[in-house]
Amino acid sequence: MNKIIIPIVVVLVGIGVGYYQIYYLPESITGLVPKEIQEATKATEDIVTETSTQVKKIIDKNLEKSPIKPTDIPKKIVEIPKQIQESNPINPKPTIDTLELENKIHVLINQQRVNNGLSPLSLDNMLSNIARIHSKDMASRGFFAHETPEGVDPTGRGIQYGFKCEKRIGNLIYSGIAENIYQNNLYDRVWYTNGIPTSYEWNDMDALAESTVDGWMDSPGHRQNILTATYDREGIGVVISTDNKVFITQNFC
Repeated sequence: MNKIIIPIVVVLVGIGVGYYQIYYLPESITGLVPKEIQEATKATEDIVTETSTQVKKIIDKNLEKSPIKPTDIPKKIVEIPKQIQESNPINPKPTIDTLELENKIHVLINQQRVNNGLSPLSLDNMLSNIARIHSKDMASRGFFAHETPEGVDPTGRGIQYGFKCEKRIGNLIYSGIAENIYQNNLYDRVWYTNGIPTSYEWNDMDALAESTVDGWMDSPGHRQNILTATYDREGIGVVISTDNKVFITQNFC
């Protein structure tokens, strides 16, 4: 039995791209095909050619009005799987209560002090507000330092907001705010497929609190601040940036 192949037309229009494919009948069997079908094939080819030409003109005209920047497409391609992964019900992005995370860090800090024979610190609301302001500043302006880009240190920031730390112990006067800072992340690992993030290993609040305090205790200078006997209060400020970085500031008085 002879098979008759009917022309198949595919028209695809993407971002600035249009093409079509026509599958033609072999010349050896065109005589077996009714004249009406052959004429329809020719008419279909003419229609597709004209349609493709018109579509290309429309696309070119629109591109002239609003050219696509090379950086636009990759950014959108990256953001789509990121949004999907962050809302993935199997592996969801965690919801972090920053006030609760601050309290978890505070509890762990006092455990370290008690384990080393020191009195626990009280959590000072004003010091915490000063710490939050610095964490927010680092997150929004993209820096990580004890001094602001303007050169204001922790004690200077405290004075700006009406907080002055000064205490007399015996014949000595201790003055100024001590500070620890830490940059954590909402995830430990991210997996990429063809350069696009497709899966995250998220951290919960307990993991964030523990890794922050462990990091400070493993650093001699930060550890010394945590275990200084003359400090009796602290402030903790946590802010999460739009790129999933967690900025933590700890102020001592």
